[in-house]
Amino acid sequence: MIWAKCQHCGKRFSGLSKDGTTHLKNHLNSSKCRRSQQETGGLENPTVTNGNFVFDEERSGLDLVRMIIKNGYPLNLVEDEYFKNFAKNLQPTIKLPSQDTLKDKILCFYREEKEKLRKQFDKVLSFSLILNFWQDCGKKSKYCSFTLQFIEDGPKLKKKNLAIKNVEYNYVGETLFEMVKGVVLEWNIDKKLASITVESSYANNQMVKILYRWLGDQGNCQPLKKQIFYIPCITHLIFLLVKYGLDKINYILHKIRKAIKYMSKTAIGKQKFEEAVKKLNLGGKDIAYEGFRRRWDSIFFMLQIALELRGEICIDLQSKNLSIEEWDKAEFMCKCLSVFYDAICSFFGSKCLSMNVYFSKIVETQGSLLRLQESDIAKKMGITFAPHFDFYTHVSAMAAVFDPRTNLKFVHYCFRYGDCTKLPTLIDGALSRRFGAYAKDLCSQGLSSSFPNNDNSSSSYGDNPRNILDRWKKLQRGSQMTQLDQYLRESSLHSDGELDILGWWHSKSQDSPALWAMARDILAIPMSTSTSNSAFCVETTTLDPIFNDLDPDIIEALFCGKDWLDNPIRITSNKDNDHSIANPEPMLENPGSTSGPESLQTGDTLHVWPGTLEPQEKHDLSNADTELMLASRSATSCPEPLLLPTKV
Repeated sequence: MIWAKCQHCGKRFSGLSKDGTTHLKNHLNSSKCRRSQQETGGLENPTVTNGNFVFDEERSGLDLVRMIIKNGYPLNLVEDEYFKNFAKNLQPTIKLPSQDTLKDKILCFYREEKEKLRKQFDKVLSFSLILNFWQDCGKKSKYCSFTLQFIEDGPKLKKKNLAIKNVEYNYVGETLFEMVKGVVLEWNIDKKLASITVESSYANNQMVKILYRWLGDQGNCQPLKKQIFYIPCITHLIFLLVKYGLDKINYILHKIRKAIKYMSKTAIGKQKFEEAVKKLNLGGKDIAYEGFRRRWDSIFFMLQIALELRGEICIDLQSKNLSIEEWDKAEFMCKCLSVFYDAICSFFGSKCLSMNVYFSKIVETQGSLLRLQESDIAKKMGITFAPHFDFYTHVSAMAAVFDPRTNLKFVHYCFRYGDCTKLPTLIDGALSRRFGAYAKDLCSQGLSSSFPNNDNSSSSYGDNPRNILDRWKKLQRGSQMTQLDQYLRESSLHSDGELDILGWWHSKSQDSPALWAMARDILAIPMSTSTSNSAFCVETTTLDPIFNDLDPDIIEALFCGKDWLDNPIRITSNKDNDHSIANPEPMLENPGSTSGPESLQTGDTLHVWPGTLEPQEKHDLSNADTELMLASRSATSCPEPLLLPTKV
């Protein structure tokens, strides 16, 4: 017997000529031969070379972590038999991690990305904080997410999730404040916080008051000239108004649902229903019965269809149809819902959800509610919305002034339209005071760099250097003020397309730096916590089911990590770019929103919510809480600011 012995592993094979040499060649190329193991690194070496391809197990492990975070895959994917087979077929030497190891890798990735983000945030001048509330799928736990909105150089409006924390369903203001404080300090933004936007409630109002006092004691209210603004979510206010109206006609809605269901059982009825949907251009809208309790816009669509079929609709042969009075109430409610629906669609229809998009629609909403006063429901809504209207218009008007397509003239016109005679004067004064603060700050920054050591210097002309500098500062401030006056006197910009307003102002930054800084800070403040997908929801947003039963640190890593992977941040140095008016690129990478109020007095102030519209709240407002309320409309047409306590 003739044998052939492998020189690498010593294994023997038949050496007879009739057996050929193919089996010897196959052995040398197989993983069983030491020669093959040495060339490929063996099963214990993670590097396998095949032509130009190099398998890097560490990099593949990081790619697996990113894939799971970005696509929201469950963590037990790595233990799924079919996924294991799939991965092994692609790379036999791959070692998939266990769930515990995967969690460690996810936390490691989260910490590394978090540190990168912290360093990038150092280059941002001011931030707006958004608080949003979530619940898990089983509605057993409630969470609060913390999101920053800011302007990145370029300039673009950005949003980034910072954290998500578990809160009690009946949390109190002090508890939420401690969470906000911890996040703010952890990310080192306490001196850059310009505003906070959150749904209006008793606990949230208390949290903002405590946060405001803490920032004042720390002397950390630096953005927007030592002011921080509390912006209650406008979409949440609209939801509360909608909820009030729908509760009033709930029995009518029940009859209409029953009538549509009965009508749809017949072929003729179904055909008429479909014709009504087509006529109202509601094709593709959520008007299914199961959607009624999730989104209030589906109720609006249902009412539109019911009113279109008013003469033909009936409940059933045994039940009593809707009376004329009930149909009238349904029609008035449909008109109210139309007002709110158009407002939200207008808010989130903009490519760049900066603060200026809110002003005109808020004025229109107020005017529409005033015209619907013949209905008791609409009258109550109008009365409730009125004080909030004063607050929101004062907030959004500041940003509308910085829209070159409208300018101050349009703001004054809208105030006449809304019969708000006092607000124009207040806005004009607030603009001047705010711009003066920006111009002074800009001038001080220039002086500090030009004269670094002038405390002990003297003048050969016998004058005090400080007096000379003070006079020069005043002259500079006067020169800067002409920039505001000149801008307000300019004609409105004519634009057929949507304007890249941030880009437009950035292009003016060299000629009008103080105006650019003021516009940048105001336009970046959000007025809503909602996204376009959640603006019509009637329940708290639900977290992804993959978060169920996970530890809080893993939930935070997955929640924030997905946002960071979806929208990577690249903070770059300021550059002058060309900004096209027609067909601009989307400016907000995460749907969000915008805006902040203006101070009406000199000194450090905080603008606060005029009150809360939460009929389901069981708390009574204390005397201290009345400080958050608006003054009587007969006394003023804008929110009454609270004086910021100063350190002794």
